[in-house]
Amino acid sequence: MPVQAQRVGRLDSVSLGGIAVFGALAVVLTTISHALGLNFPLIPYLQFDFGEIAILLAFFIFGPVPGLVAAFIEFLTLMALGQAAPIGPILKLTSILASLGGIWLGTAVVSRSRNPSFAKAAALGTFLGMVSRVIFLTISNYYLIVFFGGEYALNGLVPYLAGAFKLIGVTLTSTNGLELILAFTAVFNVLQLALVAGVTSFLVGLPQVQATRAAGRSLWVVSYLRSRE
Repeated sequence: MPVQAQRVGRLDSVSLGGIAVFGALAVVLTTISHALGLNFPLIPYLQFDFGEIAILLAFFIFGPVPGLVAAFIEFLTLMALGQAAPIGPILKLTSILASLGGIWLGTAVVSRSRNPSFAKAAALGTFLGMVSRVIFLTISNYYLIVFFGGEYALNGLVPYLAGAFKLIGVTLTSTNGLELILAFTAVFNVLQLALVAGVTSFLVGLPQVQATRAAGRSLWVVSYLRSRE
């Protein structure tokens, strides 16, 4: 397989089939997560979402491009279904794209190290994904609250969230409200990516999974890391 194909993932029939499967699985897992009400206790409108596991699986198994395509399939499906549209799906897409960018960069960096391994790629990729995700989501939420929601949005959020924050000894006011909401939203995003990346890395790291071959080829991440040794 050419190195370039290994770097970005091939959009052949096998990958297209995988994109369809994991894109649909992402929608199903997201819907189940919403139904279970897996809310972040301090900011209840934030929910932990297992749908990202399917996107990360598509990334590691078929490559970055198939992972991105699967993410857009989920985005368009959620927009069509009207699940908190348009803000919810847009923020979700922003978060997964930022995460995938960091994971992709981490995988590339590890592939050029002396002893590349999936464990190292997953660890560094998850860290960089967290950094990227926090930066992009903090900016997005800032503009959403300050410029799109205006003063009314913050004045509505502070009393809505004050009770939850008080349980951990934090007094939420109109003065510190924006900073604390953004800070704990960042905490949520770190926890969310840690959760889904941990589950995904465990699944992909299983010897049985890494030894599987689709249409005569190894998992994308395995082939990519081996090609750099």
